[in-house]
Amino acid sequence: MKQLLQFTDNKTYFGVDIHRYGVRVDDLKELPFFDTFVTYHEDRIFLTNGEEQYVPVIDWESFCYVYVMHGNYRNND
Repeated sequence: MKQLLQFTDNKTYFGVDIHRYGVRVDDLKELPFFDTFVTYHEDRIFLTNGEEQYVPVIDWESFCYVYVMHGNYRNND
């Protein structure tokens, strides 16, 4: 877990690049838990620059923090 929490410039959890608008949805699709993230994020705002969709960094990082600390994401039931 140590390397997971060490950030480099313009990167966030799991080595995902941070762009001007947030993190790209296409980059997140490569992660094995993307479906879990989409379930969590379905009622939230996706940003777009007209060509690509982005997730605000704060939303991505809050999801990752809980996902890493608990091993899964909370049920919204």
